[in-house]
Amino acid sequence: MLASMLCFALMSIFIRLLAGEIASTQMVFVRNSISLVLVCAFACMLKKGLPRFTTHRLSGHFGRAMMGLLAMQLWFYSLTVMPVTLATALSFTTPIFATIFAIIFLKERAGWRRWTALIVSFIGVLLILNPDIQHMDNNVWIVLVASAAMAVSGIFVKSLSRTESPETVVFYMALFMTPLSFPQALYHWQPLVSHQWIYLAAIGLLSTSAQLMMVRAYQRAEVVVLMPLDFTRLIFVSFFAYLWFGEILEGHAWVGAGVIVASSAYIAHRDSRLRKNSNPIETLS
Repeated sequence: MLASMLCFALMSIFIRLLAGEIASTQMVFVRNSISLVLVCAFACMLKKGLPRFTTHRLSGHFGRAMMGLLAMQLWFYSLTVMPVTLATALSFTTPIFATIFAIIFLKERAGWRRWTALIVSFIGVLLILNPDIQHMDNNVWIVLVASAAMAVSGIFVKSLSRTESPETVVFYMALFMTPLSFPQALYHWQPLVSHQWIYLAAIGLLSTSAQLMMVRAYQRAEVVVLMPLDFTRLIFVSFFAYLWFGEILEGHAWVGAGVIVASSAYIAHRDSRLRKNSNPIETLS
């Protein structure tokens, strides 16, 4: 999980480096194409032959790809128009949305402890934004919508990881997302120069590696164990963003992100204790 967070952080930096040079939609398509090739090559290496990627859950894979593509398009775009550190801090709202969706769509019970944790998480969001209505960056809403889509995609991933290998999960994600992302990329397409190809290759390699390791982490450990480690993504991003762009995340944003992670970890801990043997997210498969 730590290695996955490091890869996600570096991927964000490379996306920001390409900001203003090529459209984010082109980045998404090239990233998906590279990911499809890499996961096939990795699976061939593991299987020592041609992989089959057998599955009986195509609808789950397609649903994950649709939500994943929406999240990716918005996330890539947000990284090109706002500070990487702020976008990363706001992305910690994903567990908040995941909890809300579980209550609404999966009919999960929500006692006063869970609602209190959600309220605390919302306070964490306010701490990050330090809101001034007149000077609120409208791009914040893009990150929040991306986080909501990531939440739904994450529910699919957790469900799929119960029966599918990490390679199968990432393969079908790339298989569906590559053609789906092509029309938007074609509309904004422009020729690429050498350094842009290098950056895009790095984005593809880092994102694919991050996805494979994250799915493997979900298979080996409960969410309650993994959730606090997500905070390291902000640490990694802040370090690299300072080196490359001189970005410094203000103290209130650090506190807000920490509050969100802590409340999300508490919710995961409560869920783990209350439902050791139930699989409510299987309804999305």
